[in-house]
Amino acid sequence: MRRAALVLALLLTTACGGGEEEPRTPSAEPPREIEVDASSTLYGFVGDTAGNPVEGVVVSDGFQCVATDAGGVYEMKRNAAAEYVYYSVPAEFKIRTGHDGYPDFYVRLDTSQQKIRQDFTLERLAGVERSFRLICIGDPQPAKAEEATRFEREAMVDVRRTATASAVPCYGVALGDITGEKPDLLAGVRRSLGTAGIPVFALPGNHDKYKVDDATPRDASYFRYTMGPVDYSFNRGDVHVVCMDDVIYTSGTEYTNGFTDAQLAWLRADLSFVPKQKMVILCYHIPLRSGTARNMAAVKALLSEYAEAHLMAAHTHYNENFINTDADGGLYEHIHGAPCGVFWHSALNGDGTPNGYAVYDVEGAAITDWRYKSSLHDESFQIRLHRGGDTHSGFTYPYTPKTVIANVWNADPEWRVTLCENGVETKAMTLVTTYTDAWSVGYHVGVLGRGDNYKSPCKHMYVAEPNDVRAALKVVAVDRWGNRYESSRSSRRPTTSRMPGRPCIDAGRRLRACGAATMRGNERQENGDRKKLFEC
Repeated sequence: MRRAALVLALLLTTACGGGEEEPRTPSAEPPREIEVDASSTLYGFVGDTAGNPVEGVVVSDGFQCVATDAGGVYEMKRNAAAEYVYYSVPAEFKIRTGHDGYPDFYVRLDTSQQKIRQDFTLERLAGVERSFRLICIGDPQPAKAEEATRFEREAMVDVRRTATASAVPCYGVALGDITGEKPDLLAGVRRSLGTAGIPVFALPGNHDKYKVDDATPRDASYFRYTMGPVDYSFNRGDVHVVCMDDVIYTSGTEYTNGFTDAQLAWLRADLSFVPKQKMVILCYHIPLRSGTARNMAAVKALLSEYAEAHLMAAHTHYNENFINTDADGGLYEHIHGAPCGVFWHSALNGDGTPNGYAVYDVEGAAITDWRYKSSLHDESFQIRLHRGGDTHSGFTYPYTPKTVIANVWNADPEWRVTLCENGVETKAMTLVTTYTDAWSVGYHVGVLGRGDNYKSPCKHMYVAEPNDVRAALKVVAVDRWGNRYESSRSSRRPTTSRMPGRPCIDAGRRLRACGAATMRGNERQENGDRKKLFEC
């Protein structure tokens, strides 16, 4: 009863901006006659815009999956708890978006009806998109209206630029914590996702489930009302993308991660229609790593059957490329830094990664390149340099002053990070994962006085001592795809008056309009807060 009252209150307070689907224009033609089993309680016809039936479209009520037959007909016995009927967009068809720009692939069920017919019309693409880009967006997590504005004007403006400049189609997934426990902001962030000019899907995080009381486990009921299904999939080219809710609350305050038995059954049914030569990308919020998340082993076993599989997560507010052990199937888990950084207090994540998102290039059934894209910065911005011994508001890099420290936020074991002296490569830099990024922590904890949860581990810090401290020094990082990034400037100490890379906020705390001028301003500010490495 308390949860029902909470959801009703949220619906009343957001009735003007909620997640109602765009009303579908009734067909001028009477519904096609179809034959279904008398026991079926949810059924319909799936056809293209010419009225031709489409076979093999997977349709779900959130608990089971069925495929349309040669006549374009699907049918099932609806689960009593089902709220939606929706389809997994086939690779041959366009991903439709609604009036707010959000993907439109589902319809809310009228559960007062004993039998429900719901038809779907799909629009064919000119051809299957074997090459495309997937943009993964970590926690937006605004808790205030001005933070929601920053998300739209910084992250989503940048995503739109990335998509506009792309030579191939782009699609996006927001990986949870769509708001910071602020249901009144959820519909607005949904609209912000729609401003990218491309379909951007979303899934829930722990902060998208709202508290009733300390004892009652939180659930995603209001998130589902506003955003639609939370376990669903879509297809592009030779890739099957699955989005799932992996946050399991055990009370109003405690949660863990994983997938319920019902979710596992749904995933198994969804994947049963996917050929093994395809690539599967599973998106969720809380990282799995090699932990003990519920049903994790079964999920990884399912994914390991495919030609290639990748895991996409967020939640941590730092960037990490985690490769599972062979016992876990050797799956690559991409843990994404957040566009909100550490909760919009700066333009940095807790490990020094700039606010931003990730871009993955897909060719056929493989990811062929990826990069971290810092919001309102050039794509080449992949390294920030520091000096050993530098102290930032009480936090120090524990190395000698001549040590070069490079934070290379998208690095993984295949990257080569080297130190060059006078234009000559002299040594490989050593990866160190035992320290925090003093520059970031010095600002968030030392200056702002935030707590220990702002002391994020840095999994991509490289160090080396030059042979000649008087040489002109440069750090070169080459990723697993051969892309080369360079930096020869170190960062100064952050201050209360000027945080490097901080968004342009005036004395009245009002966000200025972000456009090309703001991007240039941020780049000037970032460059202005660096100086030549070991410059005397």
